[in-house]
Amino acid sequence: MNRFALTALILLSVFSSLLLADTKAKPSIEVLFHSQISAIASNDYQQFLEHTDSNFRKAISAEQFETLSRSLSSRFKGGYQPEYLGVLNQEGFKVHLWKVVSSSSESDSLIKMAMGQNQIAGFWIE
Repeated sequence: MNRFALTALILLSVFSSLLLADTKAKPSIEVLFHSQISAIASNDYQQFLEHTDSNFRKAISAEQFETLSRSLSSRFKGGYQPEYLGVLNQEGFKVHLWKVVSSSSESDSLIKMAMGQNQIAGFWIE
């Protein structure tokens, strides 16, 4: 193999691994994401707060969560397909992004899950 071909192969390998680095969430992040969706679908406030930090727990009341769950549970009960979009570094947090296609809704959702100190610091559904 000539030197140019070898260099090109190495560069392709490096760039491919960089491009694919954020196309899949870490398994622990995936578990947290699915746990939050499951909590919303089943209106389980305690499950929703289980892995959140104290600021998040203070920010969402049981009544607010119930309203959220009533509004969105049907989107997730019938099944959904999440597509991990990557992670952003924002003000000290890792914000993980998913596109979620629901089998029971014509609208897709964008879900953001902010992580800080191995706990969920924010969870938004747009």
